[in-house]
Amino acid sequence: MIKRVLIVASFFTLPFAAVSQGEKEDPTKMFRDVVPVQVDRSKFAPATPPTPTVEATTDAKGKKKKKVEEPPVEPAPDTLSPMIPAPSAEIVKRAQNWYMEKNTKFTKTNGSNSGKSVSCNVQFVYKQKLLNPENDVDGKFTMDVIIEAKEGKYRYTVKNIKHVANKQGMSGGDIYAKIPEAGSMAITDRTWKHLKSDAFACAKIVIDDFKAKIAEEVPDNKDEW
Repeated sequence: MIKRVLIVASFFTLPFAAVSQGEKEDPTKMFRDVVPVQVDRSKFAPATPPTPTVEATTDAKGKKKKKVEEPPVEPAPDTLSPMIPAPSAEIVKRAQNWYMEKNTKFTKTNGSNSGKSVSCNVQFVYKQKLLNPENDVDGKFTMDVIIEAKEGKYRYTVKNIKHVANKQGMSGGDIYAKIPEAGSMAITDRTWKHLKSDAFACAKIVIDDFKAKIAEEVPDNKDEW
């Protein structure tokens, strides 16, 4: 009876193990890196509270004491760096600001903000630059962008880079695939190489764009009267 239970248990466990292994991300099919971020210490470091002073005005017999003024103490020289690691909330704020701003080269949709990370889908309109292209693969590139924040740094991931053609049956699909989704008969090796190169160039544009935005402080848009 015990052997049967073990056999049944292993029967149901193996498929789930296979699924969990299949869900692991392939680092060779994405752009991923960790970027350090520092901010101005004078703006983000907590202010040092003044040292409280207690002055006795009367002695034990209730008589007034003569107030003795202590000479002013010169502050110690500030030897700390003017920059400190950026708070994670500040990095998320900057990433959210990047998502909200419009870009003329690509569009951002399906944005989400968990408080610790910002993610969205990016889409580029794709049109071949060749005068007489071999294949009708005009369409778009799509990719997922994830920005995860920790104190002093963030990790970005650009993955699921795909080509989707306007013409049915001409999509390349996963840009990391050796053979396009439409097949090598529909999309030639030369066209597939061009698609890969252009898709990677688009991913680089996105990365450079959010890197520049997260490196900058979000401007204060409050109206001053």
